[in-house]
Amino acid sequence: MLLDHNYLNTQEDSVKEDFAADYAPLDRSTVLMLSMLELLHAEHAAGRTQVSLAVICKRLDIRMSTVQRLMTALNEQQLVEVFMQKDRLVAALTAGGEEISRVLITG
Repeated sequence: MLLDHNYLNTQEDSVKEDFAADYAPLDRSTVLMLSMLELLHAEHAAGRTQVSLAVICKRLDIRMSTVQRLMTALNEQQLVEVFMQKDRLVAALTAGGEEISRVLITG
């Protein structure tokens, strides 16, 4: 029966779960990756197409190991390229990364 108490509770729980999934806060790693894309976009707009990972660490106040792990994830999604340049690791947005970061910035 539709008015059964258990049925109503199940429906309410389902609605709560759907709402939470749509509006759940982003985890820290996601926020940091979005921050990296935003930083790379800003640097690109200023004429600097490549940014060293050390600069990213300092600007976002995070550890190098964290930057490397998240850059690997962004690289796997083909949003950034990470490579050696003059004995240092640098990152650059790909065309796809530039497009996504532009959308993120403009909303």
